Amino acid sequence: MGSGVVGRVLCVGVAVLDNIFALGEMPHEPTKVFARNFRQIGGGPAANAAVTIAKLNGVATLWARVGDDPIGSLLIDELKTCSVTVDIVRQIPGRATGVSAVLVDDKGDRFIVAFADRGLDSDASWLPLHRLTQFDVVLCDVRWPAAAKRVLQAAATYGVQTVLDADLTDDDAVENLVGLASHVIFSKLALARLTGTDDFAAGLRLASRQCNGIVSVTLGARGYAWLEHGRIYQAAAVQVDVVDTLAAGDVFHGAFALALAEGSSLRQAARFATVTAGLKCTRWGGRAAIPTRDEVDEFLSTDNLALR
Repeated sequence: MGSGVVGRVLCVGVAVLDNIFALGEMPHEPTKVFARNFRQIGGGPAANAAVTIAKLNGVATLWARVGDDPIGSLLIDELKTCSVTVDIVRQIPGRATGVSAVLVDDKGDRFIVAFADRGLDSDASWLPLHRLTQFDVVLCDVRWPAAAKRVLQAAATYGVQTVLDADLTDDDAVENLVGLASHVIFSKLALARLTGTDDFAAGLRLASRQCNGIVSVTLGARGYAWLEHGRIYQAAAVQVDVVDTLAAGDVFHGAFALALAEGSSLRQAARFATVTAGLKCTRWGGRAAIPTRDEVDEFLSTDNLALR
């Protein structure tokens, strides 16, 4: 890291509004709970990744769609203040922007109730695919599958590296997209669902049969692992006092994509992303807690993160 190269990353997917409530512990039965803190801030995998890239001094662009309601306008304005380019974020007439209620307890664990307007237009034919040559890396989440498919296929023809945030879904988006990206980053649950095993090493080997690029998995407190040239490598998680894990995976993906855009190796990108996501977890407030590049670089300058 620290090569002086400014990475240009396009993020494609979803943007939502998170309503975050801090609780002592999760309720175990129907009741009324009084939160000790509250924050309303933008969220969503692709949007959070874009904000991460901007905070890490990369050039971030988001392609997404939201409703034509006040929430959609609020999210676009917030992303602009975070230095994310949003000229290809479309507000769909008559539809609602996605929102989430997020409970975060004293252990940093979260419980999410999400609403997504099923009528939000999935059409992606209007995306300006010719612009893909302007980017070093493209990162797609799986919440707008039609867009991810078009963008990943087009990026491959232009020779642009791609990262797929292969998170757990209630449809077949992951199965349909994993063969299109040069780097697939599974969540632990998504990898288990695709491969039928909870053993992440075995799962990566099985998943590699369906993928044409590098396959990897985020493992929470166990760090991150990837398969390269037939060998499993693992980056340990940063040892920190966890306050809030909300958006940690999104932050990881954004940092990883930026590291690739800056010319980092897989090993360097793994370390950079693991540290960035770990530092995010030390503060409360979803993406408001994303660290700056100076904070990450300072940690990296003194840390000896284990890599096996």
